[in-house]
Amino acid sequence: MSLLINIIPLVVILALLFKKQHMLFAGLVGGILAVLIGGLEMSKATQMFVDGITNMLGITVPIIYAASAAMVSKAGSIESLVELARRSLKGKIGILAGIIVLIQGFATYMAGMGAGNTMVTAPLAAAAVGAIPEVIVAMAIVSAVGFTTSPASTETVLAAESAGRDVIAHAAAMRPYTIAFYLLAAGLAIYGVYKRGVLTKDNGKEEDKDDGKSNGTLLKQSIPAIALLVMVVGGSKLNSLIGINLFSPATAVIFTSILTVLLTPLTIDETCESLIDGSRFILTTLFAVGMFLSFINMIGELGTFEQIAALASNVPEAIILPVAMIIAFLIAIPSGAFAAGVLTLILPTLSALGLPSEAMGFVAIATGLGTQVSPVQINVAALAKGFEIDIIDVIKGNLKYILGALTLLIIIAVIVI
Repeated sequence: MSLLINIIPLVVILALLFKKQHMLFAGLVGGILAVLIGGLEMSKATQMFVDGITNMLGITVPIIYAASAAMVSKAGSIESLVELARRSLKGKIGILAGIIVLIQGFATYMAGMGAGNTMVTAPLAAAAVGAIPEVIVAMAIVSAVGFTTSPASTETVLAAESAGRDVIAHAAAMRPYTIAFYLLAAGLAIYGVYKRGVLTKDNGKEEDKDDGKSNGTLLKQSIPAIALLVMVVGGSKLNSLIGINLFSPATAVIFTSILTVLLTPLTIDETCESLIDGSRFILTTLFAVGMFLSFINMIGELGTFEQIAALASNVPEAIILPVAMIIAFLIAIPSGAFAAGVLTLILPTLSALGLPSEAMGFVAIATGLGTQVSPVQINVAALAKGFEIDIIDVIKGNLKYILGALTLLIIIAVIVI
């Protein structure tokens, strides 16, 4: 009975979101219900509200990369890079979409997080093919799988430690599944392009404009975008090769800005203004997400998520892993900004049963997939910004394919474990 009462605020929030009510209104209604049901002190609720915003605005890397990506986009660098790729591939843009998806996946795997990379790769994909649902969800899938199996991520550390296994060994054991989902996602993106065609805005006009430029001019103007992409994707690898920590988010934005001034039509003043303008969307999004998460945290004070997670221990052992994966997926939807927090609720149950680390890894991936249909996941917001569509449209487009990916993951888990 306690769970049925405590879950009411969460159900109300999800119902309002599906009815296309504003995220903050839905969160406010759920938060008020949580305060009333749990008798939460107003001073504590107020502090949770402030802390939620503070925590989200402290996520600086996506802000830096979002601003940099917007800057090079306004300079025409991304369009030049896409046109060069289009000419090189002789119009086979579907292949380019698949390559961009793989770049996103590899960057996420190396960094252990996806949103910062998405800020750079999503505008590139949007300029190349437009807001094709299969391309968007492919980028979401590789992001989810990447950050939940990367040896550099908190989620992978939690999964490995729950099974008492070395992190590197656990990541190596999960790598075949990571590669498989990456290839499937790239294939999905290619299929989507061939199925729907290119959906870029004013595509014909852009092609006419670029056709008047030589390959040398296009290459010169694309260098800032290429440099930013290389620093985002391979910065840590480059640092290890040269032996110093030269490439970081701070140096990436500085180097990219200098290249933009030197190699594109933008002046110094225009470059600075473009950098500032580029940060506005992500800053406002993080502010809104922080407010929403504060309401979700109020619901968490009721013990709702712990009670939902505990349901996995009450099912027959033969199906406990699939049930745990489904529960992790569902909990990740309202609390998608903190996948690691979801795992701390689910993994102890599996650990107590002595399941192998692969089982923990499958739960981690299921959690990651759940975040990609969450209105408070920064990667979803980054996709919305990059493809210039609403967050709710990203979620609606992702849902069918994400559920398919989850089903496939559960089938693999049942066979393997």
